[in-house]
Amino acid sequence: MLPTAVLALALAPCPAGVAFDRPLLPVTVPAEAPHGYTYAPARDLDMVVRLPARRYDPQPGDVILMSDTNAVWTTLYAIAFTGPPGHMGIVVRLPDGRLGMHEAGFNGSLWTRASPLDYRINQYPGKVWVRRVRTPLSPEQDARLTEFAQHTDNARYDIHTAMLQLTPFRRRGPLRTAFLARPNGPHQRLICSEAVLEGLVYAGVIDGRTARPGATFPRDLFFDRSPNPYINRHPPLAAGWDEPALWTPVVGLASKGKERPPIEGVVIPPPEVPSQGRCFCR
Repeated sequence: MLPTAVLALALAPCPAGVAFDRPLLPVTVPAEAPHGYTYAPARDLDMVVRLPARRYDPQPGDVILMSDTNAVWTTLYAIAFTGPPGHMGIVVRLPDGRLGMHEAGFNGSLWTRASPLDYRINQYPGKVWVRRVRTPLSPEQDARLTEFAQHTDNARYDIHTAMLQLTPFRRRGPLRTAFLARPNGPHQRLICSEAVLEGLVYAGVIDGRTARPGATFPRDLFFDRSPNPYINRHPPLAAGWDEPALWTPVVGLASKGKERPPIEGVVIPPPEVPSQGRCFCR
């Protein structure tokens, strides 16, 4: 019961008038590469620059994996039989035509939101990797992914599922995953990895018959392997996405977002969205 109680306190919504979430501030992005750079793909959680570097030209369906851990989250990951990276989002086309990142737990909050990609990827305080979708989405798939993001925008983060991940009642298990974690569509509360997989199923990009959004963690999607036997047999991104590639805002600047020195470029104001509470994903 203690781990569940600790997580409940960490995830509890903020009392009225008390702000615990990270403030949204302007960010500076390089003018010549507003979405930064990626390197040779590797399943490595260390920030190792593996040349050649290439300018990141995002496309809908790319999966963004993120990690900003500390000792508390490392302990909670161990209890949940997982590890970093602990957060993720997916590149979607926003209604105005720009590219955005759709994520459950936006900016450490209790909300699912889509925000401009150039802002969010440069604003994130931790490490970032990109899994690029190998085959560009069709116009129909692209539109469906946008539709999913619109349906779930401003939806509440699914605290209950996050809490259950630390208990014996989670949907992730040797036998239960095949039956209890099937796709449910956009009209529900979501956690970060669930939002990505539900969106891909809704868009018809991955097979909803084998995907198990409610039992898949970001780490499973980073390594394409899992301690969960079902997910290990059916890794949802293995066939259609490149391996994770480290992302940095400028070539060779391999450091967490909150540790980067100032860079020169264009200042982007924060999106005007409400934010409150805390998120399970780190």
